[in-house]
Amino acid sequence: FPLSQVQKVMPNDSFYFSIVRDPGTLGESAFSYFRAAAPAFRNSPSLDAFLASPSRFFRAGLRGNHYARNLQWFDFGLPDPVPPGKIPGILENLERVFPLVLLAESFDESLVLLRHALCWPRDSVDSFAHNARDSPRRTSRSQIRRLRAWNSLDWALYSHLNRSFWRKAEEFGLERLRREVAELRR
Repeated sequence: FPLSQVQKVMPNDSFYFSIVRDPGTLGESAFSYFRAAAPAFRNSPSLDAFLASPSRFFRAGLRGNHYARNLQWFDFGLPDPVPPGKIPGILENLERVFPLVLLAESFDESLVLLRHALCWPRDSVDSFAHNARDSPRRTSRSQIRRLRAWNSLDWALYSHLNRSFWRKAEEFGLERLRREVAELRR
């Protein structure tokens, strides 16, 4: 996301929003989905083998390997590598660009907050499952921990934006949010 380039073609009052997903579950999906595109994934016999020793398979800068580590950080166009002390400032700046970042795990709640942020009428938002797996894979707690550690920039990004999202939800009113989510699902 090169903001300066996007701003050349977008009106000054554009509202930027995006969506993030917990890297503990996103990593497993990325391993399956980007297996052919990411050498780090392609060269590993399984997700467990990859997570046992990611550095054995991953080479930074190798074409396609951006899918294998910190994919969301990359998608937002954030710098990598980055000194740990600079991460909070980078994330605060990102929030100024994206006043609302939806959470995949709380998609219906996200849609309600988005509808209100954009001042859309109640009937302007619908939700239906699309591109979902028939039988969700079960990512083990150990895999989730290792995926979060491997994708540490994504985990910092997700954790920050998750806290920000729920602060916005509290400002909106959690009971009001529950009612509107129930209505959306109905």
